[in-house]
Amino acid sequence: MARELLKINLLPESARKAVLTRAEQFHRTPLMAIAGAVMLVLPLLLLVPISFNRQQLRQLEAKIQALEPRRTEVERIQNFLRRLRSQQTAFQGLKQGEGIWSRRLNTLSDVTPDGVWFTEFALDLKKGLVIQGSAIATTGPEMMTVTRLVQDLKANPDFSSAFKQIQIESIKRVQESDFDIVQFTVTCTLPDEEPAS
Repeated sequence: MARELLKINLLPESARKAVLTRAEQFHRTPLMAIAGAVMLVLPLLLLVPISFNRQQLRQLEAKIQALEPRRTEVERIQNFLRRLRSQQTAFQGLKQGEGIWSRRLNTLSDVTPDGVWFTEFALDLKKGLVIQGSAIATTGPEMMTVTRLVQDLKANPDFSSAFKQIQIESIKRVQESDFDIVQFTVTCTLPDEEPAS
């Protein structure tokens, strides 16, 4: 038979301790004090990595700004290399058909009118063959000599067959010494697909 303990409190009612509920007893435990301390300290601990990350971000931004001129220089060199590669490809195409191209350039020399001379040849994959030159301006319309050159190039099948279009890109009249000179640029656009030659 289980015994039941009987407790008798002889203190007057005003001096007796009130019976605490479990929740009230939990609030008074050391565990609750530790939890409160953790809640106060945790935000302070989180501030340390945040401020460290901000400092690292500022350092990285400073490094990026310091490297910006180098990045610009690298992009300029890459663009220059791309242009060189495109010119190399174009010149390799010329080399494969160099016999035909030597005849075409000879044709260009043959149809060049008196008083016209060339100052620069350039081969560009987008524009094609770019011919720059000058001519002595005559009393007639200043474009007459250059126009005749372009018409003769178009009329020659050996030369014109290599290009999709032959046209005057620019022409202007300038004064050099006591002479009127016409400076011109003629572009000979390459076809979209290189014809077999």
